Amino acid sequence: MAGKNTGARGSARSLVERQLEFVVKEVFVLHYPLVTELIGESPGIYALYSDKDLYYVGKSIDLRKRVKDHLKDRHLASWTHFSLYLVRNADHIHDIESLLIRIASPTGTRAVPKVQASGQLANQLRRMIKAEQDRTRKAMFPSLQTVQKAERRPSSGRAQSLVGLVQKTTKLYRTYKGQEYQASLNPQGIITFNAEKYTSPSGAAKAVVGAQAVNGWRFLHKWHGDDRVEIGFGEQCGGVGRGLRQQVSLQQGCAAERQ
Repeated sequence: MAGKNTGARGSARSLVERQLEFVVKEVFVLHYPLVTELIGESPGIYALYSDKDLYYVGKSIDLRKRVKDHLKDRHLASWTHFSLYLVRNADHIHDIESLLIRIASPTGTRAVPKVQASGQLANQLRRMIKAEQDRTRKAMFPSLQTVQKAERRPSSGRAQSLVGLVQKTTKLYRTYKGQEYQASLNPQGIITFNAEKYTSPSGAAKAVVGAQAVNGWRFLHKWHGDDRVEIGFGEQCGGVGRGLRQQVSLQQGCAAERQ
C-alpha cells in the first residue's frame, strides 16, 4: 500500500511565490493599475533589462511603487524590460539581492552590497590550503625547527662544525635496518653520499632515514682504532669521550694522525 509522501520536497514551500518575467516597459507605463492589482503589496526582487542585458537588480517591500519610481529617476532611459519576483516574506530579500548583484554585476548598480558573514568561507579555505601546504612541505623537507633540534649537541668535546673536522677525506658509516651505508667527509666539511653533497650531518642522515627527524652527529660513525665512534669525536684532541675505551681510541687516533 502506497504511503503518503511526507518528505521535505512534498512539504517545503517555495521562497518565490509568483513571478512576472521580461515584460516591456510600455506595459507597466500603460497598464500600471492592472500591474498594481496583480502585485498587491508583496515584497520581492525586481530586475531591469536593457534589451536582453541585465541592467539593474533591486529589492523592495513594495514592488509596485519601487518599479514606478524607476520611470522618473536616472534609470528611466536605460531599461526596456522588467521582471518581478514576489517572495513570501521580506526576511531574505536583502541576501537575495546581494547574491544576484555579486554574481551578475549589472551595469546600472553602483554599489555592491555585502552578504551577511561575507568572507568566512574564503578565510576558512585559506587556512585549509595553508595547513595542506604545511603538511606537504614537512613531508618533503625537514623544517628549520626540526633541523635545529637535530643539530643541537652537548658540549662534551664534540666538534661544532664539519669544516676542519678531519684532516683528510674520511669514510663514514651507518648500519640502518640491516643495510650498511657509506659516505665520505672531506676537510672542507662536505659530506658526499650517493653523489649528493651535504654541509650538515643531519642532512646526509635524512637521505638515509627519510622524512623523520634525526641527529646526524649521532647517526653517522667513523672508525678510530677498533671502534666506531660518532663523527663529532676524535679529531679535536683532548676531547672527552663517553667511556674509557672510547677515550683510548680517540687518543690513539689523534696520535696516529700526528705521525
